[in-house]
Amino acid sequence: MRGFSHESQHNESKEWYTPPSIFKALAVDFDLDPASPGAEKVPWIPARQHYTIAENGLRQNWAGQRVYLNPPYGQDTAEWMRKFVRADCQGVMLVFARTDTAWFHELAVHCDALCFVRKRVQFVRGDGYIGGGSGAASLLLAKGKEYDEAVQQSGLGFVCGGLQ
Repeated sequence: MRGFSHESQHNESKEWYTPPSIFKALAVDFDLDPASPGAEKVPWIPARQHYTIAENGLRQNWAGQRVYLNPPYGQDTAEWMRKFVRADCQGVMLVFARTDTAWFHELAVHCDALCFVRKRVQFVRGDGYIGGGSGAASLLLAKGKEYDEAVQQSGLGFVCGGLQ
């Protein structure tokens, strides 16, 4: 597994975290953040447990968990998304809206709802800076009725819900 990168190679920062506004809009809690920088760095993420790169969340069991996943972006995105889709879990995953990729076409159809986020997400940089929109549009994928409903009511963007 490569490092947790949410930024292109052209920018200096390698750490970009989901902003609190996403969680406020979703208004749900989670059991697990399997691709976390650590609870001390992202205390606003409403997850009881956080796996960092040291625990390698991709290799952990997510069965029965309510998962929030903002995976390392790049070549490993598909592997994280496969884990999210195939694991016996519910939750929400945030990725770039790369609808032209093979992984999107292979895996998005297994989710209960897709939310195409209206505006570019203003990620929180590792040094605490918020802003400087992401390099692409974002997409929330939901698994499970609770999370399908959460993305539908969030107001974050266009939602295709009730897919399963």
